[in-house]
Amino acid sequence: MTLEPWRKNLYFVFAAEFIVIAGFNFVGPFTPLFIQELGSFSTDEAARWTGIALGGSGVAQFLGAPLWGIVADRWGRKPMVLRAMFGGTIILALLGLSPNVHYFVVFRAMQGVMTGTVAAASALVATSTPRNQVRYAMGLLMVAVFAGNTIGPLFGGIIADLVGFRAAFFITAFLLLIGGLLVAVFVKEDFEPPVERASLGSIWHMARSRAVLSLLLIVSLIHIAQAVVHPVISLYMKELNPEGAAATAAGSALALMGLISVASSFAAGRFGKRTSLRKLLAFSCIGTGLLYLPPAWAGTVGQLVVFIGLTGLLHGANLTSSSALVGLSVPVSQQGIAYGLAQSFTSLGNGLGPLIGGSLAPLLGLNHIFLVSAGLFVLAGLLVPRLLAPQPAR
Repeated sequence: MTLEPWRKNLYFVFAAEFIVIAGFNFVGPFTPLFIQELGSFSTDEAARWTGIALGGSGVAQFLGAPLWGIVADRWGRKPMVLRAMFGGTIILALLGLSPNVHYFVVFRAMQGVMTGTVAAASALVATSTPRNQVRYAMGLLMVAVFAGNTIGPLFGGIIADLVGFRAAFFITAFLLLIGGLLVAVFVKEDFEPPVERASLGSIWHMARSRAVLSLLLIVSLIHIAQAVVHPVISLYMKELNPEGAAATAAGSALALMGLISVASSFAAGRFGKRTSLRKLLAFSCIGTGLLYLPPAWAGTVGQLVVFIGLTGLLHGANLTSSSALVGLSVPVSQQGIAYGLAQSFTSLGNGLGPLIGGSLAPLLGLNHIFLVSAGLFVLAGLLVPRLLAPQPAR
């Protein structure tokens, strides 16, 4: 049976993105511990430097993503996927070679500029998929993202505790290389440059649209809420059990969250047609906020692993619905800019979140950062019906 071209592209992008996201998440669970080791820092200092490193990467991606969106709409979306994956291969290897925290912060900023595989892959899939299949395609792509989020932290944490932190960075680089080769060889793009070429003016025109800007602000707030806890998870594990394998425990928590998010994302993409994307986004944000309350009161590492894992119950729904809304809010010819802007505001959230979490942790305590995250998710959910107009009937 011969697959339709759009399905073939979707499945190979799915495979490549799964491998790449798994690779990126190899290093997530132990990054604060690696930073602590680089500078022999205290827990509070490690949280602060982790916030700076992750925040700098997010800010750099915030500035670079719209420009890559212009390039995508001018010369094609597949080259942007390859740029993100092969560029990430080089930078992840450099991160593993960092001699001190200052080099690490600089390399993380470079990662922010060069990567952004989810936005690039989303634009490629959205432009090669029939419009009536975009929700399904985005749901499947988010399954790849969350499945990578599941496998990566688990094995990354285990490898870090077994053979050291630096080895995981080199493994990540190798996985990104494999993902890039899959796209280069098997994904085909029939790209026709638009008559009206994308420019900085195109970004400004789209970004100042009230409908698009409101959606982008919601996207950014969701990612701020999610990223606030990133600097503290493994440090919180270590605080609860100083003698335990904190990287493995953090990886297990993120893996469980990713596994649950896979089911959530698949359900949102497959069965979400029964309700509007706007209602689904509002419900999933508020529900996610409530799920972030229990980790603040975890008494053991085991409880914390389970509570963090359960936060994934509605993660898939809020990211899938917001991603599909981005794709359906603009014409096909402007998908690159739209997803570039979405990546930009996602990166802004991923940058501000760790900065907020890393700065507040010494003041509030590691566990109370989860309450901050809960409040931000609920706020996002309450803003959705106020800021986003109902979808027109199709």
